[in-house]
Amino acid sequence: RWGLAAALAAFVPWLSLAGEQMTGRQIMEKQKQLHESKDEEFKQDMQLIDRNNNTSKREVANFYLKTPEKLTKTMIIFLAPSDVRGTGLLTWEQKTREDDQWLYLPASGKERRIAASGKKNKFMGTDFAYEDLRPENLETHTYNLLGSEAVGGKDCYIVEALPSTDQEKAESGYAKRKFWIRKDIFLSIKKEFYNKQDQLEKVSVDEELENVSGSMWRSKKVTMEDLKAKHKTVLATTERKIDKGVPDSKFTLRELTKK
Repeated sequence: RWGLAAALAAFVPWLSLAGEQMTGRQIMEKQKQLHESKDEEFKQDMQLIDRNNNTSKREVANFYLKTPEKLTKTMIIFLAPSDVRGTGLLTWEQKTREDDQWLYLPASGKERRIAASGKKNKFMGTDFAYEDLRPENLETHTYNLLGSEAVGGKDCYIVEALPSTDQEKAESGYAKRKFWIRKDIFLSIKKEFYNKQDQLEKVSVDEELENVSGSMWRSKKVTMEDLKAKHKTVLATTERKIDKGVPDSKFTLRELTKK
C-alpha cells in the first residue's frame, strides 16, 4: 500500500500533501497546472444589468494562447451590437515587467496602450477592470490559505491574494482578493475584490461548470457584480474550442485593428 501511495505522489505531487496542509501558493499553482490549455477560442453573450434591472446585450469573441516562453496572449473582440463592433483588447503577459495591453476603438482608427495606472479602470462599461482581464501573476502576489468553506455544496479552499511588489501595490485597484477554490477539481468558483480602503467592492461567481478536456474545467456562466454601483456583468459562453491551434499571428496590433 505504501509503495502505491509513494508512486502516485511521485506522478501527482499534490497527492502527497493530502495528509498535510497545502499552502495558498501551492493551491494557486495547482489550479494553474490543471486548467491551463495551449490555446482557446470561445464566444460569449454579455449582459450589462444596472440597478434598475435595465439590460444591454453584447456579443464577444475571445482568443487565448500560451507561448513557448510560458506566457499568455489574449484578445477580446466585440462582435455586436453595431456601436461596439470591432472594439478590441489585446493583452501580452510579460515576465519581468508590467503586462502590455492595447485597446482599439474603431471610431478612433488606432490602438491605445493602456497605461499601468489605468489598469484599475473598468473595461468598456463592464464590471471588469483591465487588470481583471490579465492572467493571474503568481510572482507579484502573496497567497495565504485562510481556511475552508462550502460554496454550492462543494468544499472550497479560501485563498487570499495580496500584492507583493511595490509596482503591483501602486498600480492595482485592489488591496486584496479572495478566491474560493474547489478542493476536488482545484477551480475558482467565487472571487471577492477589496478596494484600497479594504472594503468589499466586487464579487465574481462562476457557474455551470463543465469538464472540457482531461483535467481542464471551465464555467459556462460568469457573473461579476459591483456592489456599490449595483451593476452586474453576466457572461454566458455559447461555444468553445480548446487546443485547436490558434496562431500567434492572431495576437498582433495589426489583427487588433483589422477592419
